[in-house]
Amino acid sequence: MNTDAPLENMDEWPELPSSAYTDAGTSEINNEWLEGATPAEQAAALLEWFQARFQDPAHETPYMSSEGGYIWIHGGPYDAKEELEERFSGLVPDEVITFVAEHVEEVDGVWEWAPTDVTYYDEEQDLIVQDKDVPLQRLEERLEALMAVLTLQGASHAVDMARSLAYAGVVSALETFLWETMAYWIQNDQETVRSLIETHPDFRERKIRLGDIFGQFTSLEKQVRAHMQHMTWHRWDDAERFLELGLGIKAPSFKVFEEPTKIRHDVIHRSGHTVDGEPIAISNGQVHDLAEQVLRFASEVHALIDQAKIQPNEGFDGVDF
Repeated sequence: MNTDAPLENMDEWPELPSSAYTDAGTSEINNEWLEGATPAEQAAALLEWFQARFQDPAHETPYMSSEGGYIWIHGGPYDAKEELEERFSGLVPDEVITFVAEHVEEVDGVWEWAPTDVTYYDEEQDLIVQDKDVPLQRLEERLEALMAVLTLQGASHAVDMARSLAYAGVVSALETFLWETMAYWIQNDQETVRSLIETHPDFRERKIRLGDIFGQFTSLEKQVRAHMQHMTWHRWDDAERFLELGLGIKAPSFKVFEEPTKIRHDVIHRSGHTVDGEPIAISNGQVHDLAEQVLRFASEVHALIDQAKIQPNEGFDGVDF
């Protein structure tokens, strides 16, 4: 099949029919439809599939000149032609794949691509929370277990290490509480999803075609959950924004956790030493105090959410008009 001429002379990309998709929300293409489509339709399908899954890294990927460029925290960089070939080779002519790959590189000026949440959402890495009180209950259980670590006996260096890890674990327990709390409300309250989509800049600024809008409804919850999977929850300003924009609450100040978070970083990433190589001494009292602060903070957040969300909806069925 000679596809060069009709593709190169294509002034407009054709609109795809509903039969082109197996999942319009994620722009997943129906292979049977694709094999019988015209070259122009095939190119349009590949373009939409690619744009749903890959993006300019400038949108969400951290850039550090000191590290030599982008930090590919969600995976990548990805090559357009390689990704299109892996998905569509044997289904469409090679010329169509090459045309679309060259098109996205030329139009966007990007040769190394980052994934969108459609690509990096991992169902196996997600969590399901069945009751709104579960996150606080689990937090209490985790803190109790961490306090039990402080009673362990043994060599002094081992006890010191266990105490440091318990301290870091308290910070991690707060992170998990925040993620589990948001996961419950994302799963069970459509207003939480809607609020985040409409007000959070990472979602609000995304562009979608009018023809895709209903298909996007089916994947809104997944898009938010994918974003949460890759959040660094001890970046407290990001966590605070999610609570406020999603749940409509003014969270207590996270400032009290800034120094413990720095200590946690040194415990986890520097084996309990400062950047200057000095050992960090943590007492049992510090661990107890931090655990009390975390539980007090989480209890207040839980109460604020209860006040703001008297009764969750049964589930997310899309945005009402």
